[in-house]
Amino acid sequence: MELRSGRPPAELTSFVGRREELSEIARLLDRCRLVTLMGPGGVGKTRLSLRAAASLAGSFRDGVAFVDLSALHEPGLLTQTVGETLGLPDHSPAAALDALVHHLEDRELLLVLDTCEHLVNACAMLSEVLLQNAAGLRIIATSRQPLDIPGEHTLVVAPLARPEPGRYDPDLPGDAVTLFAERAAAVVPGWTLTPGNRSAVALLCHRLDGIPLAIELAAVQLRALSVEQIVDRLDRRLLQVRGRRSGLPRHQTLRAAIDWSHELCSADERLLWARLSVFAADVDLDTAEQVCADEALPADRVFEVIAGLVDKSVVLRVDRDGAVRYRMLDIMREYGAHRLEEAGDAEAMRARAFDRFAGAIREAAGGLGGAAQAGWLAWFRREQANVRDMIDYGLRRAPGDVLCGVTLGLGRLFALQGMTGEARHWSLRVIESREQVPGPEWTEVLALGGVLAALQADLPPARDLLRRAEARALAGDDPRGLGYVRLAEGVAALCGGELEEAAARLEEARDLHRRVGNTDVLVPITGVFLAVTRTMAGDGAAGVAHADEVVRAMEAAGEQWCRSYGLCVRGLAALVGGDAGAALPDLRAGLRMKRDMDDRLGVALALDMVGGCLVSLGDAVAGVRLLAAADWARDYTGTSMFGPQHAVLRELYQRQAREALGDAAYEAARRDGAGLAMPAAMAEALGELPPAPDAASATAAALTRREREIAALVAEGLTNRQIAERLVIAKRTVDSHLEHILSKLGFASRAQISTWFVQETT
Repeated sequence: MELRSGRPPAELTSFVGRREELSEIARLLDRCRLVTLMGPGGVGKTRLSLRAAASLAGSFRDGVAFVDLSALHEPGLLTQTVGETLGLPDHSPAAALDALVHHLEDRELLLVLDTCEHLVNACAMLSEVLLQNAAGLRIIATSRQPLDIPGEHTLVVAPLARPEPGRYDPDLPGDAVTLFAERAAAVVPGWTLTPGNRSAVALLCHRLDGIPLAIELAAVQLRALSVEQIVDRLDRRLLQVRGRRSGLPRHQTLRAAIDWSHELCSADERLLWARLSVFAADVDLDTAEQVCADEALPADRVFEVIAGLVDKSVVLRVDRDGAVRYRMLDIMREYGAHRLEEAGDAEAMRARAFDRFAGAIREAAGGLGGAAQAGWLAWFRREQANVRDMIDYGLRRAPGDVLCGVTLGLGRLFALQGMTGEARHWSLRVIESREQVPGPEWTEVLALGGVLAALQADLPPARDLLRRAEARALAGDDPRGLGYVRLAEGVAALCGGELEEAAARLEEARDLHRRVGNTDVLVPITGVFLAVTRTMAGDGAAGVAHADEVVRAMEAAGEQWCRSYGLCVRGLAALVGGDAGAALPDLRAGLRMKRDMDDRLGVALALDMVGGCLVSLGDAVAGVRLLAAADWARDYTGTSMFGPQHAVLRELYQRQAREALGDAAYEAARRDGAGLAMPAAMAEALGELPPAPDAASATAAALTRREREIAALVAEGLTNRQIAERLVIAKRTVDSHLEHILSKLGFASRAQISTWFVQETT
């Protein structure tokens, strides 16, 4: 499972200058908690934030999280996007903020919110709430305007130092000249700064006001022009721009540099530049060909033209999951979008982009029930930012029947990724955007909204939507639609603890699906929920039988999502039936598949079950750690997914573990499990990590008095910074002592230290 870690992206080119700014950011963050890097597009705010985050990462116990907001245009998804980047599971919009606050409240983290200006109000509100509730949080924001909240300190990011005319010093060229020289050498191998070109380079950097993006665009032109020619052409462009436009000279300079790059493009390159601006994020060649090509730009020319834009640094080549894709910097996309509007082609291009993604989503929905599932899920992960932007267009412009099909396809794609909250967000937007849509698919959209609400324990609105869906299905004599309604009603009843009602509705749903021959990917999940219902009602044998039927059918079809849930629930049924030894292989197999699929909700449930299984098998410490690791997902989604009986079952395993370990050791294991990163938690659950050393085998003889003192404070749950404050020593000294303790005892985590110390002293 590859949850986003929020790790800042690697820098692909050298970083030049900014020593004073980096020192000032570090100084500001030492005494305040929000620093906003302000400046116009192209001045280098993102690169500066990345370098600052890298240099400060060691000062934060929980490291750095980088959130790129450039492709997000839906303010209502800001909180969920930040949570997703931090590796949190998806949840309802209403619960998203509480979830994020809960995740951050005990962490020492540097959060970078990059490109806030188009979401400035939402970013301001979120930052204020997070800072009020998470004392160990610091935020670096990059924006073209301040967030304007209490405690914010702004740092204006100025252009790079540039030589003044006639005052160039070869021994002190300045950062602007250094940047040009480094980029020029990358563009034209062997190019160097010489006595013959220094003056022209200095003049060019002065004319470009030291703006990094403008300098990089100029360096690209060395493929065709000398530095002197670049200066001459740029001078003519600057005079035109500054003569006809108002605004800050710095903005005019950057616009001039981009205008100039635009003029140096061929007619086809200009056309493709404008058309590519309809994509919110990176895009593959096939999509670019399908959306951007027409009689004016044939599809077989698109690759050649896009390669030309890459050569001119207008378009960037990126690699994702081994595939080549193309993207533009925000400012280049904005420029292209302006040109597209001027040409009167914007609406037509947006419609073509919508049609492309809408068609792919409907095709994906039909292919998710078999061996093509993994490929479609990988496609969806790559295209999610573009899809979000596309849905917003569809809400405003798409015909109702087309929008229904897209909504149903997205519901499946989101569900298979465990992204219940975002699926519900968009389904509600669609339902609110249309009073109703003729045809059976509107019934399914209502049922989808109902089941998503039920999964998030929001039962009153779920039942309202399901009543509307049922009325439409019955009135239209629609057995297929009624099958989805009964499935959703069964899930709602299970989440409400009404087991007999749930079983009756789920069995009716299964029969309706079979009668109409429905092979949709959501159909087998009926059997999974039926297995859970029977298990929770005390009929473990029936639970095993229903789950086994799903596993066998999906294995034959090459499907993974329902099959992995079937494995987990078959294991759950065996566990509840008293055979934890038989349950564990199924649970681990299901978890392994969920990890590979990046199904966050499925992973959380599997961790829950493996944790209970390990408690039953006598490994209470490992079981408690995994139950705690799964807690955040269960809490954030607002439900255990399997209803109140599942919660009772978890309480039973927790009580057993507490009785076996005692309160202190139990709490130590729980604290450490709650702090586990998901990859580590999954590896533990799958037995891929060596087991924690037996406390009895780790002796205290090797520890110094200070190390034992620190171990005691770790057992109290104190952070390294809190320990440093308690002992009046430097945090780095605590870090060093903790490394020595782990090494001497052969441990890998703070929880092992906590458990060992408690057992040593009781």
